[in-house]
Amino acid sequence: MNQIFKEADQIKDELILHRRYLHKNPEVGFDTHNTEKYITEFLNSQKIEIIPSNIGVMGMIKCSGNSDIIALRADMDALNLTEENKVKYKSQNIGKMHACGHDGHTSMLMGAAKILNNNRGKLKHNILLIFQPAEEGPNLGGARIMLKDLEKKGLISKIKCIYGQHITTEYEVGKIPVKYGSLTASTDEFTINIIGKGGHAGIPQEAIDAISVASKFICEMESFMSRKIDPFDPAVFSVGMINGGTAKNIIAAEAEISGTIRCQSEANRKYILENVEKILKGISLYSGASYKLDILHGLPVLVSDAKVMDTVKNIAVEVVGEDNVIDKEKAGMGAEDFAYFAQKIPAAFIWIGARNKKKDFVNLMHSPKFDFDEDVLPMGVKMLCGFAMQ
Repeated sequence: MNQIFKEADQIKDELILHRRYLHKNPEVGFDTHNTEKYITEFLNSQKIEIIPSNIGVMGMIKCSGNSDIIALRADMDALNLTEENKVKYKSQNIGKMHACGHDGHTSMLMGAAKILNNNRGKLKHNILLIFQPAEEGPNLGGARIMLKDLEKKGLISKIKCIYGQHITTEYEVGKIPVKYGSLTASTDEFTINIIGKGGHAGIPQEAIDAISVASKFICEMESFMSRKIDPFDPAVFSVGMINGGTAKNIIAAEAEISGTIRCQSEANRKYILENVEKILKGISLYSGASYKLDILHGLPVLVSDAKVMDTVKNIAVEVVGEDNVIDKEKAGMGAEDFAYFAQKIPAAFIWIGARNKKKDFVNLMHSPKFDFDEDVLPMGVKMLCGFAMQ
């Protein structure tokens, strides 16, 4: 592994070139055709087999005498955001920006692919490279589509485990936080239309106030979340929009509520979604209103496999030293569509610190001023190679 790690350090300049090209040419969602072309040309230059896929890019580095697969995944899409950084590699696509580090993730996997391919005689397993679009959406993202591709090709049963990683400016470069169990939340969205009966504001008894019904539902849900949900099993119910009414002196005939529900366990997720309709039905029944409830079932909870995470933690110790591997206690309420892979394949997912106050890399993800310390790039390559060479 020492030799592999040396090779990762030796290609740092190449990693930076890849990262800056991708940063200057961001693409959003599923529209990542130029990015896919760039990656495909790179894999072809390394003589790495391309696995046909409906979206994204997949490559296979084959070893001899084993049909088992270890999978490595990187996301490659950007965000609909106008970059405010004044750097030479600033986004050239106005309104689009790599503000979440996916340009770094992709360049890391490209670097790992090169090193692993050059050392394929030492591999014990075939290595599947997954370059995925649309982690940021739209809809439910790209992971589930690539997962279906793998299922149709009969590859899922051959994949022993899968690994994903994400840089973060919440931690200093050289630090690797590790979290067992759930890491990111499920994401469900709801829209509720309350149908009441309009009327004069001075004669409320003759109307059914849709805004009043909507407000009661919000209050009841907040009470439900505080009294029925275990405070040690995090869950969030948030209303983002409420619309209703046409004038100050008219009782609203209709109101619309929309928001999100995020959970750290699938059991809580199921329980909350069931009770949303129970509470809504009860309030509507005694108020005389009716309702229409639409729920968009979003991403599942991302849960890492304990044994796979043990392996990843040991690799992290080799890469940055034991003192720099942090046991992360709390999961986040953000989401990551890598969760779909983790539902089907033993998986591990970690964060890698990329913050550097001295270089002013302090802005958090999804900011128009987000950037990161490129010293993290060889570290990410070492993590990917270490996992592949386990």
